[in-house]
Amino acid sequence: MTTLEDKFDAGAYWRDRVVSGADLSVVGHRSMGPAYNGQIYERRLEVLDEMLLRHSDKPVEQLRVLDIGCGSGFYTAYWAVRGVVDYLGVDISLDTIEHLSSLHPDYQFLQADMTERRIAALLELPPFDAVTIFDVFYHIVDDERFMNAVEHVGSMTSGSGCVFVMDQLNPKRYQLSKHVVYRDRTTYLETFRQNELCLVDEELLFHFLVPPLTGNRFIDYLAASIFKMTGLIVGISDDLANWMATKLRRIDARLRFKGRRVSNSAMLVFQKTKGSTEA
Repeated sequence: MTTLEDKFDAGAYWRDRVVSGADLSVVGHRSMGPAYNGQIYERRLEVLDEMLLRHSDKPVEQLRVLDIGCGSGFYTAYWAVRGVVDYLGVDISLDTIEHLSSLHPDYQFLQADMTERRIAALLELPPFDAVTIFDVFYHIVDDERFMNAVEHVGSMTSGSGCVFVMDQLNPKRYQLSKHVVYRDRTTYLETFRQNELCLVDEELLFHFLVPPLTGNRFIDYLAASIFKMTGLIVGISDDLANWMATKLRRIDARLRFKGRRVSNSAMLVFQKTKGSTEA
């Protein structure tokens, strides 16, 4: 029986999608345009800053950073602005690696597929203080490859280091397209625990700035269609896109203040330390 996983070639997908010099739309919501996506990424940085303050035992500029799935280079630029000197960006796309190497000649970059069983180029590297995997894991639709990637992350994180993940977990496995799978929370966290990584913190990124999932296929496809059609409207004007994104960010903030939570993307922080937010 042919499955969605059998039809998906991750390397080819990202080589075609992430073009050198492209804006955030290629790694965010393409239908919404760069202005709207800019606000999505502002929220991501807001949470990343907060998590670094909570959990890093070093000043940011002293961190040894591994950025898995460096893609558009958005977070590469973030670490550069924060003064990080020791940085390695890894991506499956050689075009991405060549482009980012030209933009950030003082940083190291490596073309590699973190889902492979063994990656010789990474075996001899000393561990990292901060490992980031942002919007990557849900694109690894094959479970064995997902486990390989988590194992690599565990082995490359220092004893006092942190792993920062942006992903979306659900009560049960849920796949809407060939290149996206949302894993069930219990199995997901157990995979990390098997690699000596405990969940120590979690922050919801979005309520409605990015469409949430209901778990109902019809409703979620409908919501995605409405979001894309809205993108055609707000894409006409950056001012309109910013206005809409600002309104939704305010709604999200009010819901966070009230303690409301919907099924949407979150930042998860894992450490090789005692304690976990999981019972």
